[in-house]
Amino acid sequence: MAFISLNTATALSGLSKRTLWRRVADRNLRTQDAGEPGERTLVALDDLLPLSRLRLNTDDHDLVVEADQGTPEAQCDLALLFLAQGFAAEAVRLLEMAANRFYPEAMHWLGRCHIAGTGVAPDEQLGIGWISKAAQHGHITAKRMMQYLDNPARPRQKPEALEAVLDDIERKVVLSVLRETVHRG
Repeated sequence: MAFISLNTATALSGLSKRTLWRRVADRNLRTQDAGEPGERTLVALDDLLPLSRLRLNTDDHDLVVEADQGTPEAQCDLALLFLAQGFAAEAVRLLEMAANRFYPEAMHWLGRCHIAGTGVAPDEQLGIGWISKAAQHGHITAKRMMQYLDNPARPRQKPEALEAVLDDIERKVVLSVLRETVHRG
């Protein structure tokens, strides 16, 4: 049986720690140990899944556990699930954790969130900073985005307009990679 931290349980369920503790006390939520309740207590993922706001496939259960254990790739992938399902604040929290562990994909998405104001207040400079870090760590899409973002002739844009340009850059990078893959195959 898999267990996750209260912080992850709170993010998945949207419930407060206090509410989760009441469920533990009512024996509706099992914990890994019978010790004193505390921040390090782990709760049963299977018991929490019916409370989850995220629609998760069976394959996603391992992802949740890996993200909870601090694996940056898993934190980023779980953040993208949160983003896709409209839970931006939770996504940003996970992206920050993974980005601070130097995971380029998380840096890229965290930058995009800051630029667009997704889950945070819009902050173009902070967003560009994260995308720049992703580019420095070899993220191909971020490198292309920085070519545009670093251009001194670039017009000032509202967050939505800049996000649309970045979407277009990303689309072109993905299509280019797909074409290269097809031609090599």
